[in-house]
Amino acid sequence: MFLLLLSWLLTIPVSLSAQEPTARRDSAIAKLNTGQQIRVSGEAMNRLVGKVGVASNDTLDFAQDDAVRRIPIPAIDTLWVRGPATMNGAIIGGALVGSFTAIWFAAWTGACETSNCGSVPLAAIGGFLLGGTVGAVLGGFIGGSAKTWKRKYP
Repeated sequence: MFLLLLSWLLTIPVSLSAQEPTARRDSAIAKLNTGQQIRVSGEAMNRLVGKVGVASNDTLDFAQDDAVRRIPIPAIDTLWVRGPATMNGAIIGGALVGSFTAIWFAAWTGACETSNCGSVPLAAIGGFLLGGTVGAVLGGFIGGSAKTWKRKYP
């Protein structure tokens, strides 16, 4: 009885993982908006760039230049969406400006010749937090104006 239960439990992850890619692909396609720029590729097709049309149960209308193609959804093995690079800009801006202000605050505190200047490590941490926050906001705004491809499936 124990071996039967154990063998049944071991088959559950296999059956769930077999359904997972299809469900993830269908979920990614369901989140697409009409007119959104996408890039798809599959085993039987080259990489295609175009705009989303209507997605039915098993096909996706795909506008490319002046032509509309119907792509079978099961044939899609990779899906990218074109969108803003806000998060990348925020991370890069926060890291760069935060690092610069941490060094500047630490150097300024270390060069102080009075007794009430404070701790250099605390100044560096405070500089990084302050500069990182400002840099993340500015980087997010700059990155929001730039477009990048974001992989949605797989």
